[in-house]
Amino acid sequence: MNKDQVAVYLNGHLEFFNEYPELLRKIQEIKEEDLPIEPIKTLSLTDRIIKRVHDDKEHLKRKLEGLFEISRANEKIQDHLFEIEQLVLTSTNLNQMVSQLRQEILSRFGIPSVVVCLVQGSDHFMEDRLRERYHGELDETLKFISKETASSWFEGNPKPVLRGEVKESEVFLSSEDLIKSEALIPIVAKETLVGVIACGSPNAFHFYEGLGTEFLERMANKVAISINNILLIDQLKEQLVH
Repeated sequence: MNKDQVAVYLNGHLEFFNEYPELLRKIQEIKEEDLPIEPIKTLSLTDRIIKRVHDDKEHLKRKLEGLFEISRANEKIQDHLFEIEQLVLTSTNLNQMVSQLRQEILSRFGIPSVVVCLVQGSDHFMEDRLRERYHGELDETLKFISKETASSWFEGNPKPVLRGEVKESEVFLSSEDLIKSEALIPIVAKETLVGVIACGSPNAFHFYEGLGTEFLERMANKVAISINNILLIDQLKEQLVH
C-alpha cells in the first residue's frame, strides 16, 4: 500500500487504533512544530482523495475518447467495405471486377499494390480459357498460382498472413512495386482455397503480424462469391453457345 492508501484506510477504520493504542498515543504526542513539513503546505486527506478521483476521471475520459475514435474509424472502414462489396457482388465480368477492386482499395485505403491470384484446381485449362475469354486483359489484374505455391504462402493453413519489413516479396516480383509490407488474404470457397488477395505497401509497417484482419477476411469472402458467380455465368454462356 502507498501512503495515500494507508491514510484512506486509517480514516475509514478508526477501530484500527483499538488494537494498537500505543501507536495512537505516539501520534497524539507529535507536536506540529516537529513535523518535517508545515501542515498548511501539505495536502489534507480530503484533498488527496479529491485529487485521486480527479486523476482517475481524466484517465477514464481519455480512454473513452480513444474508444470513440476507434469506433468512428471502424464505422468508416465498414462503409468503405460495404460499397466495395456491393461493387464486387454485382460484377459479371472477371477482369472488370478485379480492376475495380484494385482501384477501390487504392482510393479508399491508400494501398497502392493489389493482386488477385487464382489457384489452379482440377481444371488445368482454366487459365487458358480465361485468357481466351478476356483476350489477354487478365495479365494486369490476375495471377495464376499452383496449389503448392498457395500452400507454401499459408503453410497449409488458409489464414491471413501479414508481413512487415519485407525484403523480398514472393508475390510482388516487379521491382517497380517497391513492396516493404504485405498482406495475403486467402479466398476460400466451400472450405477450399481458391485464390489470394495480396495487398502491398511501400510502408514497412503498414502491415504487421498481429494487425486485425476481420475486415479483409470479410471482403475476401465476398470476392470468393463473386468469382464463383462470374465463372458460373461464363460456363453457362459457353454451354449455350455449344
